[in-house]
Amino acid sequence: MQTTNQTSIGKEWQRAVELEHAQSDRLREDLDDGDFWKPVAHRFTPPSKEEAGNDDTVVQLANLISSNETVLDVGAGAGRIALPIADHAKHVTAVEPSEGMRERMIQTAEAWGISNLSIIDSEWQRTEVEPHDLVVCAHVVYTVQDIEFFVQKLSANAKKHVALISFKRPAMAQYLPLWDSVHGEVRIALPSLTEIEQLLHALDIDYEKIPLDPWISRPFKTIEQAQTESEARLFISPGSEKSQILSSVLEDSLVEVDGGYRFKWSEPHRPFIVLWNTG
Repeated sequence: MQTTNQTSIGKEWQRAVELEHAQSDRLREDLDDGDFWKPVAHRFTPPSKEEAGNDDTVVQLANLISSNETVLDVGAGAGRIALPIADHAKHVTAVEPSEGMRERMIQTAEAWGISNLSIIDSEWQRTEVEPHDLVVCAHVVYTVQDIEFFVQKLSANAKKHVALISFKRPAMAQYLPLWDSVHGEVRIALPSLTEIEQLLHALDIDYEKIPLDPWISRPFKTIEQAQTESEARLFISPGSEKSQILSSVLEDSLVEVDGGYRFKWSEPHRPFIVLWNTG
């Protein structure tokens, strides 16, 4: 669905996402599985229940609700927020279109004994759901084309608050240096926190920005895992010519750390909750 009167910021956002998607489609090699997130879904699985419950993001969000209120998690992934926040809410509804992500979320919910959770297999733009007290949307909007409709729908389905969580720099930043070496061109950047703030100003949404603890992704357990996940992020087929180039690049790009391997240029992300009231 397309908004009719886009702001200039909304148009610039859409153009940036379209250019990024076009680059992906042009460079994409044949992939066996149509679910882009399946090879990396394990990275979005919550750690232990205790560790997930103590996560700074969950703690901040829990302060926004009471035990008799509901939470809607848009683009819930494998349940990194939806599952631990369920301990603080009457009910949690998770909207997630990726089968790989949903499978992980269901497995963890069953392991943790969570019963106050509903999962909807759908993209947000096509989802019909009753309004919830708190609407959460974490690290989803970067690739959304019609961002104004998306954000306005978040507000329309929130009785009290919308908590949009974003990194200060692009979420895929750690993979960006690989693009020039493997594909021979610089990766087109997606919108992130700066553009989100510009958009909210353009939509006359009064918000506050809450800094969260710096976050760095878990290391690759093995070099083989780094290869597999990098192939998925760069849209490369295993065993292809570019896969072999990637393998050579990774030899000089990975450093051994506690728990596995990281890119030598990795640095912590700076996440923020962008919060506004709708009540």
